[in-house]
Amino acid sequence: MKALRLSLGIVTAGAVLLGGTWASGAFAELAPGRQTRLGREPRYPSSAGELRLGSSLEVNGQPMELALFYTPDPPARVIRFYADALRARGLTPIISPEPALAHAAAFDPDSGLQRFINAVAQPDGQTLVMVGATNPRKPPGLLATAEGASFPVPPGHRAYLGFRGTDPGTRSESAQFVSALTPREVASFYRAALGAQGFTEHAGAEGLLTLTKPGVMVSIALQKLDDRSGAAVFVTRTEGDF
Repeated sequence: MKALRLSLGIVTAGAVLLGGTWASGAFAELAPGRQTRLGREPRYPSSAGELRLGSSLEVNGQPMELALFYTPDPPARVIRFYADALRARGLTPIISPEPALAHAAAFDPDSGLQRFINAVAQPDGQTLVMVGATNPRKPPGLLATAEGASFPVPPGHRAYLGFRGTDPGTRSESAQFVSALTPREVASFYRAALGAQGFTEHAGAEGLLTLTKPGVMVSIALQKLDDRSGAAVFVTRTEGDF
């Protein structure tokens, strides 16, 4: 459970921000309801111990439907499986098959739901998978600037997009932005800035940083931009019991 909570922050940031941006052009959430069918997604063959978060998770005051599980398969293989399943239903997924943080998202016109899957490599060789659904009919307000962010943001960033959320016992703030710095330079920035605030770094997969201090966790996922310098950055700060 502790590993799930440590990973949830960065998974949520990547899945929600990427899913919302790619699939519908705006972040979106699910209205409360009974099993708004994550179950339409096929069960992954080698999944273990699925955990449903359901409507207990809120982002900007709106519930999101989520399910988490572990698998020994690598992230890219997981995303290929779900992308094929989405195509079989006549949907067109947007895919990012990165080795450490893979993602697929598609809008389902029949249900009106935006569906997404994230797969994140773990230090022990397992992959943490999150399957989720949101509803684009009532998009919440997004944070369009880094002003007032609860975590440091490197200078020279652009295309900032953030949100805040709550889960029973926890609060979180997440953001996606583009930096002119390389992934290595962004990682060095956060190690220095958060280290000065008393955070301790924990071992993680390549491209992922997790730093904690009592009651607070900050997770950072980094991706090199293709054919140009700079990095795509995903940051989540979580406060509470994890």
